[in-house]
Amino acid sequence: MAWLYGSDVSRMRRDIVGARFSDEEVRGTIAAVYHRTGYLLDPHSAIAYGGLTRTRGEAGPAEGAAGGGGNDAGREGHGVFLATAHPAKFGEIVEPIIEHKVEKPPALADALARPRHIVRINATFAAVRELLE
Repeated sequence: MAWLYGSDVSRMRRDIVGARFSDEEVRGTIAAVYHRTGYLLDPHSAIAYGGLTRTRGEAGPAEGAAGGGGNDAGREGHGVFLATAHPAKFGEIVEPIIEHKVEKPPALADALARPRHIVRINATFAAVRELLE
């Protein structure tokens, strides 16, 4: 993100805001969007979508009224949120909400079936860079 904004923190603050939601609000957002549009959000994407609607001053799908707040409250026009995962990765959360099974795409099923490889590293940029080289 720093690269996208040329390391200009004031520009980033103008365009990007944070939001937090309870588990119940996340479940409500997943259900409301799914029943209204047929689109199935994963929990992380539901938070992003909820943040977008709250920031824009709109009533979120799981809310009766606007959540308010944010740098852009009431801003008109288009907004963007990023979907971060396939809902099947969170089947134990999503399936009870929509009341049916979510099929895993073959690539996800294959990835989840593989053995996990965990490498512990120091929490530094240098350690990440060294691991990736």
